[in-house]
Amino acid sequence: MPFRITRPASVLFASLSLATVLAGCSPAATPPRTESSEPIPSQATTTESPIPMNETSGTPPVNDDEAAVLEVNRERSRLLVEQRTDELDELLSPDFVAVHITGYEQTKTEWLDQIQSGQMRYHSFEEVSTTVTIDGDSAVAVTRNLVDATIYGSRGTWPLESTTTYVRDGGTWKAQHSRATTY
Repeated sequence: MPFRITRPASVLFASLSLATVLAGCSPAATPPRTESSEPIPSQATTTESPIPMNETSGTPPVNDDEAAVLEVNRERSRLLVEQRTDELDELLSPDFVAVHITGYEQTKTEWLDQIQSGQMRYHSFEEVSTTVTIDGDSAVAVTRNLVDATIYGSRGTWPLESTTTYVRDGGTWKAQHSRATTY
């Protein structure tokens, strides 16, 4: 079973890497969904596979830095689902840029504002595979996720591959740049 971050009554939403889906993009072939009139719980649930996450890609984390980057990447996904933008802000470098599947480049401030306002609403991420490469104080995480989101009023599930560059900042890994494509 893959790593899953989900809210009750929602299915999957692929990572952010997070917030890389914009309106006008075609979601994966899934049946249409309707929004419930019930309030959305404020707490996402996390269920992890009993096997190491990278086992799906054939490479489990081999050192503490790889494990730390993977943990930050998963935490970012969880915070996106929970719309906890203050904590997300702490995981992103000040000059963070998200490049969406449309090619649109979005600053950290703009992206977090749209998440906070609900223009971009992440319901769940289902992690399919992840690889992490460390080079000194920088790292690259390539993740494939199925992402369930409502972007500018349109809900869908997208198969996203996100390439996220991380930099070590005072002993903490922070996302600096994330580019998403479909797979």
